[in-house]
Amino acid sequence: MDEIRDTILEFIEREYKLPDDVDYDNFDYIANGYVDSMGLVQFVAILEDDFDIEFSKEELFSGEFRTIGGLERLIREKTENRE
Repeated sequence: MDEIRDTILEFIEREYKLPDDVDYDNFDYIANGYVDSMGLVQFVAILEDDFDIEFSKEELFSGEFRTIGGLERLIREKTENRE
């Protein structure tokens, strides 16, 4: 794993460990109750701060943002485009 996925999983698994057989790329951590609306605000702040990025409103409401793999891709694109 890498820093981006580790950071995402660390936050998502604060309360409950993900099942071993989960498909990380398609796992909707919001629909499955791993991050609630209040936690989501904190999660976004942590990600933006840790990776020195900013999510647009469209990204926050996208289906891609709701999955571990999609979120990882969004962050990776933002950090790679900055360099």
